[in-house]
Amino acid sequence: MHERHDDLTEPFALRWRYALARLIFAIVYGVFGLRRGVIRRNLDRSFPGRESAARRLIASDFVVRQSQILAELDYAASIPETELRQRVRLLDPHGVLAAPATAAPDAPRRPDVFIGGHQCNFEWLLLRLSLELGSGLVALYKPLRGDRAEEYFRKRRTRFGTRLLPAKSVTRELGAVRNARALGMIADQVPRTSPERHWTTFLRQPTAFFKGPERLARALRGRIVYVSMRRLARGRYEIELEPLTRFGERLPPGEATERYARVLERDIDADPAGWWWSHKRWKIRPPEAPEKVNSE
Repeated sequence: MHERHDDLTEPFALRWRYALARLIFAIVYGVFGLRRGVIRRNLDRSFPGRESAARRLIASDFVVRQSQILAELDYAASIPETELRQRVRLLDPHGVLAAPATAAPDAPRRPDVFIGGHQCNFEWLLLRLSLELGSGLVALYKPLRGDRAEEYFRKRRTRFGTRLLPAKSVTRELGAVRNARALGMIADQVPRTSPERHWTTFLRQPTAFFKGPERLARALRGRIVYVSMRRLARGRYEIELEPLTRFGERLPPGEATERYARVLERDIDADPAGWWWSHKRWKIRPPEAPEKVNSE
């Protein structure tokens, strides 16, 4: 599982994408100031103890990193499997992929629920897991409105066998999901339409998380596995599988979601420029006073 990054050069097809994407982002963010206010407010609220110059540096690095992700996303349509394995190293210290996903040796296999965040290149994260799981990985997603955009992303996300399932259809398709090895999702979006929300303190402020992953894990009787992603250099990443729950573990409502919030916050604090700061994450106000936001 430990691929080497030595002497891994950037092919011309990736280098020109980096250059073009950097130019586009310099114009859109630097000249026109796209989401500039959103990024600044998110960083001010998340890192109140840091100097303003430090937060400006995070914002600047964020824009550069987002341009790189755009280039890497486009390159995903043709990146060779061997190169993807070199560029995204996979660590599985707990044997999540090797161990049978069951509570007991004679029990039927249970799909794991893989959850990640908008940290680093989550599109390459999906592709890298696809190399290990193929069609055994079912990824929940929100379909895009435009047909061309939907086709663009679908072509890249399904290159190595991953099946895509609209998030709103998962309850109707639960029978088909039970046969998968893993159900994957990015779970750090603002839960605007979710009927159930878990409130906690996340990045120094009251934050709502949707509880879909823990509900699905309960229904499927599977584990929740956090997929951590770290940037090693431009175009080089490392992902690590970190179980958040165990088979048969009985948790109070919201505890699994709380564990997810904590490990995601850990990764963001370690590499702030890697998260999706242009997202309007804190649009929802807590229903109670701040001192009660941790209650269910």
